[in-house]
Amino acid sequence: MKPMGRAAGALSALALLLAACASITSAPPGPYKVGDALSVTLGREWSDASRAQAGAPRRVRLLTIDGPLLNRLYFASGLRPGEWMVRPARREQPTPVYRSNMSPTELIEFVSDSVAALKYQRVETSGLAPARMGDNDALRFDLKAQTEQGLDMSGSAIVAERGGQLYLILYLAPTEHYFGAGRAEVESIMNSARFSS
Repeated sequence: MKPMGRAAGALSALALLLAACASITSAPPGPYKVGDALSVTLGREWSDASRAQAGAPRRVRLLTIDGPLLNRLYFASGLRPGEWMVRPARREQPTPVYRSNMSPTELIEFVSDSVAALKYQRVETSGLAPARMGDNDALRFDLKAQTEQGLDMSGSAIVAERGGQLYLILYLAPTEHYFGAGRAEVESIMNSARFSS
């Protein structure tokens, strides 16, 4: 590559990096509104990387502490029938869509298939238990997966249907260190979930 070509490539890469950084904002400790109806309480500062996700659905938020490769806290707030948590990259590779009145098994499959659509492999769920999300019945379960590079990942999720819409909190982090380091904070966030109407 010619020196001028290398300089132009470096400038393009820098512009992309700056654009990604500009779209990451602070989510300070305290009340955090997720969409129109759901709110949670954050115990510490997170970074809101929702806008840094290319093509992310507007009802899905992404928070992180150490960067999305090391911990991800997803919120899906009020997904409507026909909407997805993960936007398809191409038409020929659809991602799971929410349908109203899904069975508990179908809700878990929706979440695990959405995790697979995020390019995680060997997604497994376990520990299914009834739970509450605010004043609403919900399901809690754990996940295991691997990155494309073979890194073991762990996750925890709570999912509820309310008024024909889907609400989800999903935490994913590397099994070694990061999942355990953030789990107490995430449990507190999940327990703090409240609906405004």
